[in-house]
Amino acid sequence: MAAPSWAEYTGSFTGNMGTATKYMQRGLKQSDADIVFHGGVDYSGPMGIYAGAWGYTGSIEDLDTSEVNTYAGAAYSFSTVSLGFGVIHYERGADSANTSNTEYNLNLSWDAYRLSSFQDDESKDQYHELGANYALWGDSGLAITAGLVQPDASNDETWNYSIGFVKAMPSNVDFEVVLSRHDDKGNTLIIGLSQQFGL
Repeated sequence: MAAPSWAEYTGSFTGNMGTATKYMQRGLKQSDADIVFHGGVDYSGPMGIYAGAWGYTGSIEDLDTSEVNTYAGAAYSFSTVSLGFGVIHYERGADSANTSNTEYNLNLSWDAYRLSSFQDDESKDQYHELGANYALWGDSGLAITAGLVQPDASNDETWNYSIGFVKAMPSNVDFEVVLSRHDDKGNTLIIGLSQQFGL
């Protein structure tokens, strides 16, 4: 039996970067910019531990339209079932109505299906999302989500939906087309390119 590698003890780092026509979160556009740029770094450690940071900007000259997220958690798999939990902290530019908040999340997945729940640390707003990922022909896939926003002490629940087509390209580049719908804001089409790489 081979001895565990150093990477299995210490974990590994990966990076990502990309661009898209819009940055959407839960069916809502987060920037008025026509093109956004984003990038991040992720750590995968032993015993399912993970951590990372991700950010985007709609304008290099005006960082008030930007956002940076840091996150950490752990995920454990049992056969085809995976259970995970984590925390996400958001820091947004001055143009945002909510410049900073923290959410806790719980994730359950089975095969191609996922259920995720998020709760805000201060406002107690909740967000629940069902997702499914299907492999298509070649190196392409289909991602479908349905999400429910439940504001604290309010009956003003809103749904958002998305369906996305992803095509893997050479050099770990993904091409993605997503159609998103929000109960109050209507439909939005997003086109993006992203790349993942080792660090």
